[in-house]
Amino acid sequence: MYELIVSDDATADLERLLQENRVVALRVIALLEQLSCDQDLLDRLTQDGYGGSPKHPIRGAVINIGKWISAQRKGLNLWRMRDFELSRKGYEYRIIYAFNPSKDQYLVLAVVEREFDYDESHPITQRIYAAYNELDDDQW
Repeated sequence: MYELIVSDDATADLERLLQENRVVALRVIALLEQLSCDQDLLDRLTQDGYGGSPKHPIRGAVINIGKWISAQRKGLNLWRMRDFELSRKGYEYRIIYAFNPSKDQYLVLAVVEREFDYDESHPITQRIYAAYNELDDDQW
């Protein structure tokens, strides 16, 4: 069975977001809760391209999944999720997570505005890379 874990950094992102944009934060929290209870949806979190787009979702999908390609090229098993409900309302946030296939665990590392653009030099990218590199197979 798959498991979804929310890191301390992602929890801090959500707490900050609750102060800045409660609508977005509550939707992300609801989505994470939904994921935690839905093994089929959790299974989709490593299916690159799953979901389609907000205007053209695949079979009623509520999210889109994508590899973080530059991170994956560095050997980091990082992914990003886009929530269609937020996108349709004009909020472009991404949930960044890692996958540990040996334990079937997903670890949410960040909840960020799309603007950070995954640039290698961006502080959020560096924070996520550092958190990923600190992961130990025994810890998660």
